[in-house]
Amino acid sequence: MRTILTVLCLVWTSALCLSQEREHVEQEIRATAATFGGRVGVAAKNLATGEMILVNADSLFPTASVIKLPILVELFQRFHDGTLSPLQQVALDDDLKKPGNGVLQFLHGGQTLALVDVATLMIILSDNTATNYVIDRFGDEHEDRLEAVNRRMRFLGLHQTKLLNKLYSFATKKKTEEAIRFGIGVSSPADMALLLERIARREAVSPSASDSMVAILRNQTDKEMAARWLPSADEDTTFWIANKTGSLDDRKIDVGIVTHGRTKYVYAIFCDSSTDLGEMPDNKAMLAIALISRILYEYYTTH
Repeated sequence: MRTILTVLCLVWTSALCLSQEREHVEQEIRATAATFGGRVGVAAKNLATGEMILVNADSLFPTASVIKLPILVELFQRFHDGTLSPLQQVALDDDLKKPGNGVLQFLHGGQTLALVDVATLMIILSDNTATNYVIDRFGDEHEDRLEAVNRRMRFLGLHQTKLLNKLYSFATKKKTEEAIRFGIGVSSPADMALLLERIARREAVSPSASDSMVAILRNQTDKEMAARWLPSADEDTTFWIANKTGSLDDRKIDVGIVTHGRTKYVYAIFCDSSTDLGEMPDNKAMLAIALISRILYEYYTTH
């Protein structure tokens, strides 16, 4: 009996220590929010242990370009179903070019690209024109296209995530409070972490589709936020990050999957209402995300 009690005490003590350490990490994250004067939401999960870090995880935030990840998932579902083909040709139209991120706006109309390549540009360069081309493949009517993505997210258990409009499509923007507040998309850190977990566990659409999406995300080129103070594959071949960023005015977001050795975790970091509206590398919200990402990395790789 004494041996059993001793083991139970050790288990209880260990769990208490872990809980205290997790609370310390969450306090660090909250303190980081004060460094940029805005609102922070974080959800992260160690996929081996199930341990989660949660700070305002169920709060609603604008997604900016992170909404392109749900769009990618819907597209790969259609590839899997056979209703769309990755090799389907997309004709570039000068009238459909959109400003902001991406390269398609600079190419001459009349050329064609495979749909999967257009989707790749949507993620790795956050190409806005490419994003609208993908959305247009989801239905004949604007509302049907948006609902296709939103219905897919609900099916996957994401009940706070919505695509609200195409990019730079002011004629179709609703006058609702939701559309005015959140722009092209709305989500929560908990929702995005769940979506990434399904992708990382090869449960989103199918194992092969999940692997293909991870491969695209690993080539995402924006390294100024979550990846900023993490190792690189050049430094350690067991490390990689597959992520999607979003940045617009007062909001900065980075969500992704991190693998280092035997450790694998997902994270979703949202910063909103920042007082620093710039896009320079020293933007306060971007630095806050980089710091939070490093805090999560150090915690998960040492526990």
